[in-house]
Amino acid sequence: MKMKIILIVFLITANIVNSQNKKIKGIIKDSETLQPIEFVSIYIESESNKNATGSISNENGEFFLSYNYKKVTFSHLNYETLTTNLTEKFNEIILKPKNLILDEIVISTITSRDYLKKIVSDANRKIEKNTLFKSYCREIVRINGEYTKFSDALVDYYVKKGNGKSIILLKEHRAFNILKFDDKDDSDISEINSVFKLKDYVKSAYNFGSLESILKNEDYKFERKLKKESNGKEFEFIKIIPNIKSKQLLNNGYVVIEPKTKNILEYKIYTSEDHRVNAKLINVIIAKVKVKNSLKWSKFKLIDDQYILTYNKRQVEMFIEMGKKVNHDFNFSSDLFVYGFKNNIKIPRKGYKKRTIYHAGTNYKEEFWKKYNAFPLTKSQKNFISTAKEK
Repeated sequence: MKMKIILIVFLITANIVNSQNKKIKGIIKDSETLQPIEFVSIYIESESNKNATGSISNENGEFFLSYNYKKVTFSHLNYETLTTNLTEKFNEIILKPKNLILDEIVISTITSRDYLKKIVSDANRKIEKNTLFKSYCREIVRINGEYTKFSDALVDYYVKKGNGKSIILLKEHRAFNILKFDDKDDSDISEINSVFKLKDYVKSAYNFGSLESILKNEDYKFERKLKKESNGKEFEFIKIIPNIKSKQLLNNGYVVIEPKTKNILEYKIYTSEDHRVNAKLINVIIAKVKVKNSLKWSKFKLIDDQYILTYNKRQVEMFIEMGKKVNHDFNFSSDLFVYGFKNNIKIPRKGYKKRTIYHAGTNYKEEFWKKYNAFPLTKSQKNFISTAKEK
Protein backbone atom coordinates (compact mmCIF):
# COMPACT_ATOMS: atom_id res chain seq x y z
CA MET A 1 0.00 0.00 0.00
CA LYS A 2 2.82 2.41 0.92
CA MET A 3 4.55 1.63 -2.37
CA LYS A 4 1.36 2.54 -4.30
CA ILE A 5 1.05 5.85 -2.44
CA ILE A 6 4.71 6.66 -3.07
CA LEU A 7 4.33 5.76 -6.75
CA ILE A 8 1.19 7.93 -7.12
CA VAL A 9 2.92 10.91 -5.41
CA PHE A 10 5.95 10.42 -7.64
CA LEU A 11 3.83 10.36 -10.82
CA ILE A 12 1.85 13.46 -9.80
CA THR A 13 5.08 15.31 -8.95
CA ALA A 14 6.68 14.24 -12.22
CA ASN A 15 3.66 15.45 -14.21
CA ILE A 16 3.74 18.84 -12.45
CA VAL A 17 7.47 19.24 -13.07
CA ASN A 18 7.13 18.18 -16.71
CA SER A 19 4.24 20.59 -17.30
CA GLN A 20 6.25 23.43 -15.79
CA ASN A 21 9.26 22.58 -17.93
CA LYS A 22 7.32 22.41 -21.19
CA LYS A 23 7.89 25.24 -23.60
CA ILE A 24 5.46 26.66 -26.12
CA LYS A 25 7.23 27.87 -29.25
CA GLY A 26 6.00 29.87 -32.20
CA ILE A 27 6.36 32.71 -34.66
CA ILE A 28 4.22 35.80 -35.21
CA LYS A 29 3.46 36.96 -38.77
CA ASP A 30 1.65 39.73 -40.63
CA SER A 31 -1.61 38.44 -42.16
CA GLU A 32 -1.04 40.30 -45.44
CA THR A 33 2.69 39.91 -46.07
CA LEU A 34 3.29 36.77 -43.94
CA GLN A 35 6.50 38.46 -42.79
CA PRO A 36 7.58 38.04 -39.12
CA ILE A 37 6.60 40.82 -36.70
CA GLU A 38 9.35 41.86 -34.30
CA PHE A 39 8.95 42.76 -30.62
CA VAL A 40 5.28 41.85 -30.16
CA SER A 41 4.18 42.11 -26.53
CA ILE A 42 2.77 38.83 -25.19
CA TYR A 43 0.59 38.94 -22.07
CA ILE A 44 -0.31 35.84 -20.09
CA GLU A 45 -3.27 35.23 -17.81
CA SER A 46 -1.88 33.17 -14.94
CA GLU A 47 -3.54 32.47 -11.60
CA SER A 48 -0.23 31.32 -10.11
CA ASN A 49 1.64 34.57 -10.77
CA LYS A 50 -0.29 37.83 -10.74
CA ASN A 51 2.94 39.81 -11.05
CA ALA A 52 4.09 38.30 -14.32
CA THR A 53 4.50 40.82 -17.14
CA GLY A 54 4.41 38.30 -19.99
CA SER A 55 6.90 37.96 -22.82
CA ILE A 56 8.02 39.49 -26.12
CA SER A 57 8.94 38.19 -29.56
CA ASN A 58 12.47 38.67 -30.88
CA GLU A 59 13.49 40.54 -34.04
CA ASN A 60 12.50 37.51 -36.13
CA GLY A 61 9.02 37.27 -34.61
CA GLU A 62 9.95 34.13 -32.65
CA PHE A 63 8.78 33.50 -29.08
CA PHE A 64 8.61 30.82 -26.43
CA LEU A 65 6.61 30.54 -23.21
CA SER A 66 6.45 28.37 -20.14
CA TYR A 67 3.49 26.00 -20.17
CA ASN A 68 1.79 27.47 -17.10
CA TYR A 69 -0.88 29.82 -18.53
CA LYS A 70 -4.61 30.19 -19.23
CA LYS A 71 -4.85 32.56 -22.17
CA VAL A 72 -2.24 34.42 -24.18
CA THR A 73 -2.70 37.89 -25.68
CA PHE A 74 -0.53 39.25 -28.50
CA SER A 75 -0.36 43.03 -28.69
CA HIS A 76 1.41 45.41 -31.07
CA LEU A 77 0.94 49.08 -31.86
CA ASN A 78 0.26 48.45 -35.56
CA TYR A 79 -1.80 45.23 -35.31
CA GLU A 80 -5.12 44.08 -33.92
CA THR A 81 -4.81 42.48 -30.50
CA LEU A 82 -5.30 38.71 -30.52
CA THR A 83 -6.17 36.55 -27.49
CA THR A 84 -5.91 32.79 -27.98
CA ASN A 85 -4.95 29.44 -26.49
CA LEU A 86 -1.71 27.87 -27.71
CA THR A 87 -0.80 24.23 -28.30
CA GLU A 88 2.30 22.20 -27.52
CA LYS A 89 3.03 22.07 -31.23
CA PHE A 90 4.79 24.92 -33.03
CA ASN A 91 2.38 27.88 -33.17
CA GLU A 92 2.05 30.25 -36.12
CA ILE A 93 0.31 33.40 -34.90
CA ILE A 94 -1.21 35.63 -37.58
CA LEU A 95 -1.93 39.27 -36.68
CA LYS A 96 -4.03 41.62 -38.80
CA PRO A 97 -2.92 45.22 -39.38
CA LYS A 98 -5.11 47.64 -37.44
CA ASN A 99 -8.08 49.17 -39.20
CA LEU A 100 -8.58 52.49 -37.41
CA ILE A 101 -12.11 53.88 -37.43
CA LEU A 102 -10.84 57.22 -36.08
CA ASP A 103 -7.50 58.90 -36.72
CA GLU A 104 -7.89 62.63 -36.20
CA ILE A 105 -5.71 65.50 -35.04
CA VAL A 106 -6.64 66.68 -31.53
CA ILE A 107 -7.82 70.30 -31.44
CA SER A 108 -6.80 71.79 -28.09
CA THR A 109 -6.01 75.10 -26.41
CA ILE A 110 -2.70 73.59 -25.31
CA THR A 111 -0.02 72.89 -27.91
CA SER A 112 1.12 69.33 -28.59
CA ARG A 113 4.58 70.25 -27.26
CA ASP A 114 3.23 71.59 -23.96
CA TYR A 115 0.85 68.65 -23.62
CA LEU A 116 3.71 66.18 -24.01
CA LYS A 117 5.83 68.19 -21.55
CA LYS A 118 3.11 67.76 -18.92
CA ILE A 119 2.80 64.02 -19.65
CA VAL A 120 6.59 63.52 -19.36
CA SER A 121 6.80 65.58 -16.16
CA ASP A 122 4.12 63.45 -14.50
CA ALA A 123 5.60 60.20 -15.84
CA ASN A 124 8.92 60.94 -14.14
CA ARG A 125 7.23 60.16 -10.82
CA LYS A 126 5.44 56.96 -11.86
CA ILE A 127 7.45 54.57 -9.65
CA GLU A 128 5.43 55.02 -6.47
CA LYS A 129 6.67 51.99 -4.52
CA ASN A 130 9.98 50.31 -3.78
CA THR A 131 9.85 47.60 -6.44
CA LEU A 132 11.90 44.60 -7.48
CA PHE A 133 12.03 44.22 -11.26
CA LYS A 134 13.04 40.68 -12.20
CA SER A 135 14.59 40.82 -15.65
CA TYR A 136 16.50 39.11 -18.40
CA CYS A 137 19.15 41.43 -19.89
CA ARG A 138 21.27 41.11 -22.99
CA GLU A 139 24.27 43.14 -24.24
CA ILE A 140 25.75 42.78 -27.73
CA VAL A 141 28.77 44.34 -29.45
CA ARG A 142 29.32 44.13 -33.21
CA ILE A 143 32.31 45.51 -35.09
CA ASN A 144 32.09 46.10 -38.84
CA GLY A 145 28.84 44.12 -38.86
CA GLU A 146 30.20 41.02 -37.08
CA TYR A 147 29.46 39.87 -33.52
CA THR A 148 32.47 40.25 -31.23
CA LYS A 149 30.90 40.20 -27.73
CA PHE A 150 27.68 38.79 -26.33
CA SER A 151 26.58 38.70 -22.70
CA ASP A 152 23.27 38.02 -20.97
CA ALA A 153 22.04 37.54 -17.43
CA LEU A 154 19.17 37.35 -14.99
CA VAL A 155 19.27 40.73 -13.26
CA ASP A 156 17.29 41.80 -10.21
CA TYR A 157 16.71 45.58 -10.11
CA TYR A 158 15.79 46.85 -6.64
CA VAL A 159 14.30 50.22 -7.55
CA LYS A 160 13.64 53.03 -5.11
CA LYS A 161 10.37 54.87 -5.64
CA GLY A 162 10.92 57.82 -7.90
CA ASN A 163 12.65 57.74 -11.27
CA GLY A 164 14.22 54.29 -11.32
CA LYS A 165 17.55 54.51 -9.49
CA SER A 166 18.58 50.90 -8.87
CA ILE A 167 20.56 48.56 -6.68
CA ILE A 168 21.42 45.51 -8.78
CA LEU A 169 21.94 41.87 -7.91
CA LEU A 170 23.37 39.97 -10.86
CA LYS A 171 22.23 36.36 -10.67
CA GLU A 172 23.17 33.87 -13.37
CA HIS A 173 25.17 35.24 -16.29
CA ARG A 174 27.21 34.42 -19.42
CA ALA A 175 29.79 36.31 -21.49
CA PHE A 176 31.38 35.41 -24.84
CA ASN A 177 33.89 37.11 -27.08
CA ILE A 178 35.73 36.59 -30.34
CA LEU A 179 38.16 38.98 -32.01
CA LYS A 180 38.93 38.89 -35.73
CA PHE A 181 41.48 41.66 -35.94
CA ASP A 182 45.26 41.67 -35.95
CA ASP A 183 47.25 41.74 -32.73
CA LYS A 184 47.84 45.47 -32.98
CA ASP A 185 44.12 46.17 -32.79
CA ASP A 186 43.13 43.51 -30.26
CA SER A 187 44.59 45.17 -27.16
CA ASP A 188 42.51 48.31 -27.71
CA ILE A 189 39.33 46.73 -29.07
CA SER A 190 39.14 44.06 -26.35
CA GLU A 191 38.58 46.81 -23.77
CA ILE A 192 35.55 48.25 -25.61
CA ASN A 193 32.37 46.80 -24.11
CA SER A 194 28.80 48.09 -24.11
CA VAL A 195 28.54 51.88 -24.03
CA PHE A 196 25.40 51.53 -21.87
CA LYS A 197 25.44 51.23 -18.08
CA LEU A 198 23.65 48.19 -16.66
CA LYS A 199 22.52 50.11 -13.56
CA ASP A 200 20.72 52.66 -15.75
CA TYR A 201 18.62 50.28 -17.85
CA VAL A 202 15.49 50.76 -15.73
CA LYS A 203 16.25 54.38 -14.92
CA SER A 204 16.81 55.34 -18.57
CA ALA A 205 13.36 54.03 -19.45
CA TYR A 206 11.52 55.89 -16.68
CA ASN A 207 13.31 59.25 -16.56
CA PHE A 208 12.40 60.22 -20.16
CA GLY A 209 15.54 62.34 -20.52
CA SER A 210 15.67 61.85 -24.29
CA LEU A 211 12.10 63.09 -24.67
CA GLU A 212 12.86 66.10 -22.48
CA SER A 213 15.84 67.04 -24.67
CA ILE A 214 13.71 66.82 -27.80
CA LEU A 215 10.99 68.97 -26.21
CA LYS A 216 13.55 71.72 -25.52
CA ASN A 217 14.78 71.73 -29.11
CA GLU A 218 12.95 74.14 -31.43
CA ASP A 219 13.99 72.08 -34.45
CA TYR A 220 11.14 69.67 -33.66
CA LYS A 221 7.40 69.91 -34.04
CA PHE A 222 4.78 67.55 -32.65
CA GLU A 223 1.54 66.16 -34.07
CA ARG A 224 -1.05 64.87 -31.60
CA LYS A 225 -3.72 62.47 -32.82
CA LEU A 226 -6.52 60.49 -31.22
CA LYS A 227 -6.72 57.00 -32.68
CA LYS A 228 -9.65 54.64 -32.20
CA GLU A 229 -9.57 50.97 -33.13
CA SER A 230 -12.44 48.89 -34.47
CA ASN A 231 -12.79 47.24 -31.02
CA GLY A 232 -13.47 50.65 -29.45
CA LYS A 233 -10.09 51.02 -27.76
CA GLU A 234 -8.59 54.52 -27.94
CA PHE A 235 -5.07 55.84 -27.58
CA GLU A 236 -3.26 59.10 -28.22
CA PHE A 237 -0.35 59.13 -30.62
CA ILE A 238 2.15 61.99 -30.62
CA LYS A 239 4.46 62.01 -33.62
CA ILE A 240 7.90 63.61 -33.27
CA ILE A 241 8.79 65.44 -36.48
CA PRO A 242 12.29 66.86 -37.10
CA ASN A 243 12.92 70.02 -39.13
CA ILE A 244 14.01 68.75 -42.54
CA LYS A 245 16.22 71.85 -43.05
CA SER A 246 18.13 71.47 -39.80
CA LYS A 247 21.89 70.79 -39.87
CA GLN A 248 21.69 68.89 -36.57
CA LEU A 249 21.63 65.10 -36.16
CA LEU A 250 17.92 64.85 -35.34
CA ASN A 251 15.48 62.04 -34.53
CA ASN A 252 12.12 60.74 -35.61
CA GLY A 253 9.84 59.09 -33.09
CA TYR A 254 6.50 58.72 -31.38
CA VAL A 255 4.87 58.53 -27.96
CA VAL A 256 1.77 56.42 -27.27
CA ILE A 257 -0.44 57.62 -24.40
CA GLU A 258 -3.44 56.02 -22.69
CA PRO A 259 -6.06 58.85 -22.72
CA LYS A 260 -7.71 58.22 -19.33
CA THR A 261 -4.68 57.60 -17.12
CA LYS A 262 -2.27 59.73 -19.20
CA ASN A 263 0.29 56.93 -18.93
CA ILE A 264 2.97 56.62 -21.60
CA LEU A 265 2.47 53.09 -22.94
CA GLU A 266 5.33 53.18 -25.42
CA TYR A 267 7.88 55.58 -26.85
CA LYS A 268 10.41 55.14 -29.61
CA ILE A 269 13.10 57.61 -30.70
CA TYR A 270 15.46 56.86 -33.57
CA THR A 271 17.85 58.78 -35.81
CA SER A 272 16.17 60.47 -38.77
CA GLU A 273 17.41 58.97 -42.01
CA ASP A 274 17.29 62.42 -43.63
CA HIS A 275 19.63 63.83 -40.97
CA ARG A 276 22.31 61.13 -40.85
CA VAL A 277 24.44 63.22 -43.20
CA ASN A 278 24.77 65.70 -40.31
CA ALA A 279 26.74 63.23 -38.15
CA LYS A 280 30.10 64.75 -37.16
CA LEU A 281 33.38 63.32 -35.88
CA ILE A 282 34.00 64.69 -32.37
CA ASN A 283 36.85 64.31 -29.89
CA VAL A 284 36.06 62.17 -26.83
CA ILE A 285 39.00 61.84 -24.40
CA ILE A 286 41.51 59.61 -26.29
CA ALA A 287 39.33 58.84 -29.32
CA LYS A 288 37.32 60.41 -32.11
CA VAL A 289 33.70 59.31 -32.36
CA LYS A 290 30.92 59.78 -34.90
CA VAL A 291 27.43 58.68 -33.82
CA LYS A 292 25.74 57.43 -37.00
CA ASN A 293 22.48 55.97 -35.69
CA SER A 294 20.72 55.49 -32.36
CA LEU A 295 17.54 53.96 -30.96
CA LYS A 296 15.69 54.32 -27.66
CA TRP A 297 12.56 52.19 -27.28
CA SER A 298 10.54 51.47 -24.12
CA LYS A 299 7.23 49.70 -23.46
CA PHE A 300 5.08 49.90 -20.32
CA LYS A 301 1.94 48.24 -18.99
CA LEU A 302 -0.55 49.01 -16.26
CA ILE A 303 -0.79 45.89 -14.05
CA ASP A 304 -3.16 46.07 -11.06
CA ASP A 305 -3.01 49.88 -11.22
CA GLN A 306 0.78 49.89 -11.18
CA TYR A 307 2.82 51.39 -14.02
CA ILE A 308 5.38 48.73 -14.98
CA LEU A 309 8.23 48.77 -17.48
CA THR A 310 8.08 45.62 -19.61
CA TYR A 311 10.76 46.20 -22.24
CA ASN A 312 13.63 48.63 -22.79
CA LYS A 313 15.98 48.69 -25.78
CA ARG A 314 19.00 50.90 -26.43
CA GLN A 315 21.14 50.79 -29.55
CA VAL A 316 23.82 53.01 -31.05
CA GLU A 317 25.97 52.72 -34.16
CA MET A 318 29.17 54.72 -34.19
CA PHE A 319 32.50 55.06 -35.91
CA ILE A 320 35.47 55.07 -33.51
CA GLU A 321 38.94 56.25 -34.41
CA MET A 322 41.63 55.64 -31.79
CA GLY A 323 45.19 56.44 -32.81
CA LYS A 324 46.42 54.39 -35.76
CA LYS A 325 45.15 51.05 -34.42
CA VAL A 326 41.37 51.37 -34.18
CA ASN A 327 39.36 52.57 -37.16
CA HIS A 328 36.08 50.65 -37.11
CA ASP A 329 32.29 50.83 -37.13
CA PHE A 330 30.79 49.68 -33.81
CA ASN A 331 27.24 48.67 -32.98
CA PHE A 332 26.27 48.48 -29.30
CA SER A 333 22.87 47.23 -28.17
CA SER A 334 21.19 46.34 -24.91
CA ASP A 335 17.81 44.72 -24.23
CA LEU A 336 16.02 44.50 -20.90
CA PHE A 337 12.91 42.35 -20.60
CA VAL A 338 11.02 42.44 -17.28
CA TYR A 339 9.37 39.06 -16.64
CA GLY A 340 8.08 39.75 -13.11
CA PHE A 341 7.97 42.24 -10.25
CA LYS A 342 7.39 42.53 -6.49
CA ASN A 343 6.27 45.58 -4.52
CA ASN A 344 7.19 47.05 -1.13
CA ILE A 345 10.47 45.19 -0.97
CA LYS A 346 13.51 45.88 1.20
CA ILE A 347 16.30 47.31 -0.92
CA PRO A 348 19.78 45.79 -0.36
CA ARG A 349 22.56 48.12 0.75
CA LYS A 350 25.07 46.85 -1.76
CA GLY A 351 24.85 45.45 -5.24
CA TYR A 352 26.70 44.72 -8.46
CA LYS A 353 29.08 47.62 -9.15
CA LYS A 354 30.53 46.83 -12.56
CA ARG A 355 29.39 48.72 -15.63
CA THR A 356 28.29 45.84 -17.87
CA ILE A 357 27.17 42.20 -17.75
CA TYR A 358 30.26 41.25 -19.75
CA HIS A 359 32.52 42.29 -16.86
CA ALA A 360 30.92 39.61 -14.66
CA GLY A 361 32.04 36.76 -16.91
CA THR A 362 30.25 33.39 -16.96
CA ASN A 363 28.61 31.74 -13.96
CA TYR A 364 25.31 29.87 -14.14
CA LYS A 365 23.66 26.66 -12.88
CA GLU A 366 20.77 26.36 -15.34
CA GLU A 367 19.96 27.44 -18.88
CA PHE A 368 18.40 30.67 -17.67
CA TRP A 369 18.14 32.10 -21.20
CA LYS A 370 15.52 29.43 -21.95
CA LYS A 371 13.36 30.21 -18.92
CA TYR A 372 11.16 33.04 -17.65
CA ASN A 373 9.62 33.58 -21.10
CA ALA A 374 12.65 35.58 -22.23
CA PHE A 375 12.66 36.33 -25.95
CA PRO A 376 14.71 33.66 -27.75
CA LEU A 377 18.11 34.04 -29.33
CA THR A 378 18.21 34.46 -33.08
CA LYS A 379 20.01 31.96 -35.32
CA SER A 380 22.94 34.33 -35.85
CA GLN A 381 23.31 34.87 -32.09
CA LYS A 382 23.29 31.11 -31.46
CA ASN A 383 25.91 30.60 -34.17
CA PHE A 384 28.16 33.22 -32.61
CA ILE A 385 27.88 31.71 -29.13
CA SER A 386 28.70 28.25 -30.47
CA THR A 387 32.02 29.48 -31.89
CA ALA A 388 32.95 32.16 -29.34
CA LYS A 389 35.08 31.88 -26.21
CA GLU A 390 33.55 32.10 -22.73
CA LYS A 391 34.91 34.82 -20.49
